[in-house]
Amino acid sequence: MFEKKLEAVLNIEGMHCNHCKAKVEATIKALKGVKSVEVSLESASAKVLYAEGKITPEKIAASVTESGFNASVK
Repeated sequence: MFEKKLEAVLNIEGMHCNHCKAKVEATIKALKGVKSVEVSLESASAKVLYAEGKITPEKIAASVTESGFNASVK
């Protein structure tokens, strides 16, 4: 069955180094329904491709916030 893929952009505060970036990427990649993620330290954001109906941008942001960073949906 075809899954519709949607894109979300998150603002992420509190990333200061590549280790922070890697932690955010790993946190997002571990979520069911996430297809891909690109985290940018420079723009303090993450672009996430996810499966419609499997997860929401708000849940992705909440998971990042729980891991120690401030995240919100753009």
